[in-house]
Amino acid sequence: MDLTPDQAANAVERNDCPKCEVPAGSACRTRSGKCATKYHTARFILVPALREELDVLVPEDRGPGRTWKQGPPVEAAPAAAAAKPIRIGYARCSTASQELASQRAALEPVCKRIFSEKISTRIKTRPELEKALKLAYDIKEAAPTRRSSSPSTSSSAWPATPPS
Repeated sequence: MDLTPDQAANAVERNDCPKCEVPAGSACRTRSGKCATKYHTARFILVPALREELDVLVPEDRGPGRTWKQGPPVEAAPAAAAAKPIRIGYARCSTASQELASQRAALEPVCKRIFSEKISTRIKTRPELEKALKLAYDIKEAAPTRRSSSPSTSSSAWPATPPS
């Protein structure tokens, strides 16, 4: 990230949060009404310079963990320029004798975040796959009209609701 934490916070807070619905000029809030410790993914990816970050922390002067207070209003954020797609990778092998290194090596040059696990095909719950899908849905929620360059991630390929 080329921005200082304060510059990043100011850039993020120029947008309303689609997740917690706080207005521009305020830090994100939790369900319990406290100031969140980090900005929601759906909000910070609206800032082109922060699109590839995995999380953006709320600066101490905004009071993370304390009761949320609305900040001063700010002018609307300028329209974002087209940005390259965010790539999320998932690698899996099913036995201990198999290796993930070749899959990860193929994904590393093109993916910002890679989730991987060694888990049998008999196991129906795959925690790392669920994490990858959760991140993808958070990103898609922030930019619902944006179409990806890849047909496998186009808006028509996304189910209406995220996996539970």
